[in-house]
Amino acid sequence: VAYVADGTETDEQIAALKKLDSVMLLLKPQDALSRLHASRRVFALLKEHEIDVPVIHWMVCAKGETTEMALEIGAAVGPLLVDGLGDGVMLQNADDATFGLEFLRTTSFGLLQGCRMRNTKTEFVSCPSCGRTLFDLQEVTAQISSRTGHLPGVAIAIMGCIVNGPGEMADADFGYVGGAPGKVDLYVGKEVVRRGIPNEEACDGLIELIKEHGMWKDPEPEEEEGVEAEAELQTA
Repeated sequence: VAYVADGTETDEQIAALKKLDSVMLLLKPQDALSRLHASRRVFALLKEHEIDVPVIHWMVCAKGETTEMALEIGAAVGPLLVDGLGDGVMLQNADDATFGLEFLRTTSFGLLQGCRMRNTKTEFVSCPSCGRTLFDLQEVTAQISSRTGHLPGVAIAIMGCIVNGPGEMADADFGYVGGAPGKVDLYVGKEVVRRGIPNEEACDGLIELIKEHGMWKDPEPEEEEGVEAEAELQTA
């Protein structure tokens, strides 16, 4: 049995959950409440009464742009998940919203991966871009993501130049770094292994590098659809 909490529960009501055969608790604070504060209060009461039940954050997505909604979801639920408060997320369209199922799915999994709760796709690290960037960072990131986004456990860094790039991508498995105008250097870990690759050949070179190190797998059809949706979201 799943129960719904809206953030207004009393101490006694939360305590009563201990006597119920609950499978999970769906946490959906009332719109008039601060989601962060109301949610933290519920978790504090659960801990106080030693109630160990999976808690799923239930969020209704209002009508709007996909990028804005993804940011809103991350800001509302992400801090709680990062603090270990919650076991999952459930996204639902509001009556006037028309977000597709693929958007809701990829956004949910993306949030869980960003909070280090579940690894379902490639981890991408990118610099914020500045005047030294030697290629269109957003376009290249989307291109690489569309072709390599189906590799859970693999981390790829995409850096616009060599000034800060190697330091910022220290934890990545592979690096794609602007080395000169129109040229890209490829890294394995912190070591540059190929220099001066033309931009138009660099993505293929990165994939070959991943294959050489035994970390490549061909995407399943459903994975291809999900990766394409993720790339479209990044360029929105």
